[in-house]
Amino acid sequence: MKKLLVCVVALGALSATFAAASDLPTRKPAPVFVAPATNWGGFYIGGNVGYGWDPASAAFDPASLAKTVLTGPLGPYTISGSSGPQSLSVHPQGWLGGAQVGYNWQQNALVFGLEADIDWSGMKGATSAPFFVNGVTAPTLRGDLADFTGNVGLQQKVDYFGTFRGRLGWANDALLLYGTGGFAWGHVNTSFNTFNIANAPATPGGLSAAQLAGLQVGASSSSIRPGFAVGAGLEWKVAQNWSVKAEYLYIDLLGGDTLTIPGGTAKAGNTSVQVARVGLNYFFGGP
Repeated sequence: MKKLLVCVVALGALSATFAAASDLPTRKPAPVFVAPATNWGGFYIGGNVGYGWDPASAAFDPASLAKTVLTGPLGPYTISGSSGPQSLSVHPQGWLGGAQVGYNWQQNALVFGLEADIDWSGMKGATSAPFFVNGVTAPTLRGDLADFTGNVGLQQKVDYFGTFRGRLGWANDALLLYGTGGFAWGHVNTSFNTFNIANAPATPGGLSAAQLAGLQVGASSSSIRPGFAVGAGLEWKVAQNWSVKAEYLYIDLLGGDTLTIPGGTAKAGNTSVQVARVGLNYFFGGP
């Protein structure tokens, strides 16, 4: 009887212990951050193709051309009318392609790095406008009608450009979204000229060959300009060592050139190149 009583008391105590334990709050394990499975760190090289565009403008007055050139030994010349001041604008655009090289560091989902690239460019544009000047030249006291016509043209081309930028992005496994910015440079050619200068049809007298040649004027510049680049893009790891990317860059090449010819001025100021491109990168492995 005593043994049975002891067993009953022990079972009661054990039941009370389990009941009390069940009322205690449950401790949850601390969250553990899982790094992205895809490794974006390390050295990479690649290539890219894309499209770009940028602007330039000019102002031209054919009457001012005649007043400036047809003086001294090529004059005198009196203007009675002209096609008036004209404005020209050109928007070079075209395909481009090149190569890039860079290095990434990765801390969990944060990816940061440096990238340099160079692209050869087919961005170019040209525009022209016809003009005329009505006037009288006076090789003798009687004077002769001397109307002439011509064209004025503006051309610009971006031959090549490059950037050296920082990149900062966020990785969601195989997808990397990033912003980028840094130094840029580019080689720009600009030319501004008159051409096809000729006496107007059915005009008696007219300008001499020397006068016509003097009215054909031009100016050009070719320079490497520094600037800056900003943009954004996304990159996708399609395999362990390969990625594809799409990127937009705004590149502002500072300085610019002002081209002056008799009768006109062309302003190729800050060249704002906009680039949309896709690329392919090969990764040599993470750190």
